Amino acid sequence: MNHNKFDNEYYVMEADNAYNHPVLTFGDTNCRPFMKKMPLDNDEIELPIKIEFDDDYPEYEMADLLILDAQYAVSEKLKNILEREEVHGIQFFPAEIETEKSEIILGHNFMHVWNRLAAIDKKNYKGGKPDELGLILDLESISLNEDLMEKTPFEQRKVIRLAEDPSMLLVHQSIYNAIKEEGLTGMSFWKVSEWDTGAMFRKL
Repeated sequence: MNHNKFDNEYYVMEADNAYNHPVLTFGDTNCRPFMKKMPLDNDEIELPIKIEFDDDYPEYEMADLLILDAQYAVSEKLKNILEREEVHGIQFFPAEIETEKSEIILGHNFMHVWNRLAAIDKKNYKGGKPDELGLILDLESISLNEDLMEKTPFEQRKVIRLAEDPSMLLVHQSIYNAIKEEGLTGMSFWKVSEWDTGAMFRKL
C-alpha cells in the first residue's frame, strides 16, 4: 500500500482491552438515537445514560476510555481534553454505570461521535468491497483519501468516525499529543500508516 501525509498525521484510537478495564453495554437506555449522524437534543434521550458491565470484573479499573457496544464511555479528564481542543462533531452525556454487583459508578460520560467522514481511499485499502450503504466489512489496512482530507477544514477533522466502519475512530496528531501528555488510561494508538488487523497483537 502507498501511504500519504495524512496516514502519518492520524491515529486509530481503540480501547486497550486490558483485563481489568470493563467492557460496557447499554442498560435501560435506548441506544437507537446514538446511531444518528447528527447532534442530539437532551429531550431526545433520558439522562443519565444507563450503562452496565457486560461481565463480572472482580478487580476492575475505570479507565479513561471504556468500550461500549462499538462506542465509548469516557472520563471527565478525557472529556475535558476534547472540549478544550474544540473537537467538532462530539457530544457528551452523563452516564450512570452499574456493575454486576449493582454498584453505581458516576463520573463517566457517553461519547456520541456524530462527525463521520467517508475518509478511506477506495483505491488504496485492504478489505471487503463497499456495500450499498458504503460500509466496508473486514478492513485489514487503510489509507486516507488525500483529496477529501485536504478539502475538509481542519476544525472538522480533528476526530473522525469512519463512515465506512463506524466502529473505527481516528484522531489527529494534536489530539493524540494532548491525550498522551495527560497520561490517560484505557486506550491504544496506531498511526494509520501502521495500523492493520494484527496491530493489537503486535503490541501485546
